[in-house]
Parts: sequence; C-alpha cells; structure tokens
Amino acid sequence: MKNVDGTTPPGPPKRRPYTKAFALPLLIILVSAFIGSLNFRWRMELRSAHEYISNSIGGTYANAGWYDDENDEASTIIRKSYEQTYAHILPCDDDAPSGKQCMNKTIQYFNPKNKNISRDDDLPSIPWWFQTLLRDMSQNGAFGSWHHFSTTTPPLNFCSIEKVGTTEWRGVFCKLNADDCQPDPIKQCGRKQCAWQTTKDMPDDAPWAVFLRDPLERLLSGFLDKCYSNITRKIENHCEPNVIFNPAPRLKDVVGKVYPSLVDQVIDNDKQYFAAYVDVLPLKWNLHFIPQAIACDLHRRIDEFSFVGNMGEDFMFELERMADQFGGGPLADVMNSTFNYLEFVKLQKKNTGNVVRRHSTHAPAKVQKFYTAHAVRRGLEYLSIDYMLLGLEVPEWARQMLRDDAS
Repeated sequence: MKNVDGTTPPGPPKRRPYTKAFALPLLIILVSAFIGSLNFRWRMELRSAHEYISNSIGGTYANAGWYDDENDEASTIIRKSYEQTYAHILPCDDDAPSGKQCMNKTIQYFNPKNKNISRDDDLPSIPWWFQTLLRDMSQNGAFGSWHHFSTTTPPLNFCSIEKVGTTEWRGVFCKLNADDCQPDPIKQCGRKQCAWQTTKDMPDDAPWAVFLRDPLERLLSGFLDKCYSNITRKIENHCEPNVIFNPAPRLKDVVGKVYPSLVDQVIDNDKQYFAAYVDVLPLKWNLHFIPQAIACDLHRRIDEFSFVGNMGEDFMFELERMADQFGGGPLADVMNSTFNYLEFVKLQKKNTGNVVRRHSTHAPAKVQKFYTAHAVRRGLEYLSIDYMLLGLEVPEWARQMLRDDAS
C-alpha cells in the first residue's frame, strides 16, 4: 500500500532478536551452573564418605585381632570382602536414629539411579551381591519391629535374629508378658495371643541382650530349614529367589515354552545343592540370610549391649550366664522351661547339634555333609561384617576345609 504521494510507508519496526539470541545462552549457563553445583556437592559428599570409610576401616582393624594374618585364607577373604562392601556403610545423620533410616543413607548413596550425575564420578566399585543386598534389605523385613522383644520381669530388651532361636525366644518373652494379654487375650494380643513386646512402660535404662551364632552355621541352618524340604520350600516361599528354587507350576518364557527346572540335576546332591543356593541367593536376599550385624543396628550398637551370648557349643552355659546376669527368678524359670538348659549344665554337656530339639542347632553336625570349600568362601564373603564387627571367630572346621582345598 502506498501513500497519496506515491511513497511506500514504513512497515512496523522489526523486533530485535535479542530474546532468542540471549535467552538460550543464558539458559545453558544456568543449567551448567546447576549441574556444576550438583557435581561439586556430590564430590564433596564422596570425599567426606571416603574419608569416613578410610577411618572406619582403620578403626575396625584396630579392634580385630586376626585381620592381619595373611597366611590364613579365611581371614584374608573376610578382610578383603569387608573392605569392598560393608566398610562403605555411611555414618548416621543425627536425625535418623532408627536402623532403616540410617541405612537408607547408604542405600541411596549407592543407588544406580542416583549416582549418574556425572559419568566420571568416583563412587567405589562394589560387588554385585552387595548392591542387591542394599536393594533388598529395605524391603524384606531386615529392619522389622519384630526383632525387638521386651519385658518388665525383669526390665530387659532383647534383639531377636532369624535362625538364632527366634521361635524359642519369642515364646520366652510371651510367657514373661502373659499378663499383658489378660483378661481378653485375642482382643489385647491378637490371633497369636502373644506379647513379645510388653505393653507396660519400659525403663529408659533397661539393658539390651542378644544371642549371636556362627555365620556359616547359621547360613546352613537357614538352608536346611527353608530350602532342603520340598514341602517347606513350597509352602513358606523363603528359599529365594523362588523363580529358581520354587517356580510357579509350568512357568513359561516369553514365547510360551515351559521352563525346565534349573536345579533338577543338583537337588539330590547335598553339597552341590547347597553350593548352588549359596551362589545365587544374593539375586534375592531373604530375611533369614541377612547378616546378623544388620539386625537391631548391631553393626554400630553392639557395644551398648549388656549381654552378648553365643549360640554355639556352649549355648546352654550361655543361657545360664544370661539368667544369672539378669537376676534369675522368673526369667530363669521361663528360659529353663523353654530350653531345658539346667539339665545340660548339670551334666556338663555341650550343644553339638545332635539333640533332637527344635531349638538345638543341627548345623554343626552337618557341616561336613553340605559345605564345600567353595561354599565356605562365598559364605565368608557375604557375612564378613559379622566376623569383623561382632567379634565372631571363624570355626576351625571351615579353616581346615580351606587348607585341605588349597593343598
């Protein structure tokens, strides 16, 4: 369109492209700065964590008497495994007193989804089985409240650990707390009519007690209880991963072909079957095989316990020691009615695993039948934290099995 004088009017002023020209570089700068701050914070956390880990390992070794025996294979396995795995557990924040909250810091620290801020991060490399342990322990009941038993007769807290006499100890505390379920047992204590945690007010300074067990024997005991029996394995579903050891009937693959049994060639050979289980159990960690040091925060609280017993050959004598330490009386009576320990103490008998009682560990009598040197090495790796931090000794039969295999 032209003016009356024939000239062309000027068009609307053109916008200067400063918006796009400057906005994109500014956005890039802001994003880069944000990522840089994340990387800086991430590396500061890594540096702090690594310093803690280094100090932690040194402190642990200062309290361990056997770690430096380079000629002993068991000690070497435990030391190296601990350095690569459990030594990387981070300290608790002040506002995270509970076990699960505390361990969650380490779980998130090693979570693959959280560590890819930078592809060149310097997170320590951890074995795959420790990665799956961190994944599973927050979901499989490792921090369940049922690990804590308590009573006021006498005032006592007890840390109950799977495969360390849990069933019997639950019975002990339910008997001690019988009046907590009166006068209406079902209404007050539920279907089991059992109060292993007292409903009465507990003194703040009530002592803590725990029984520990040799980790290798406990590992075998868990296998015998949860995997060895076809019936138990199918009913309880604790022999995990179930897709391998207890798959659904006629489980099919993606093309509709029925999977064959993955263990049918080894299930009739005790050593092969147990070794196979030990090899693959970390694919899905079951509660009954989690290290004892995880229960009740023992890996950082064991020094706070007034009584630490051992469920080994001297188990019955350890029961007597516990009863005496906490005043005898009702506690001693109930413990004896459950374990019958006074008869053993009177006859000076040791717990060899051959007594036909539910609470008596049968694992010591069967280690030669099920264990191989290979399974021993795996067990020591998985459970190194129990040996390093709980003061447990590797049994001589395991050391000898390794020596025989190496000769």
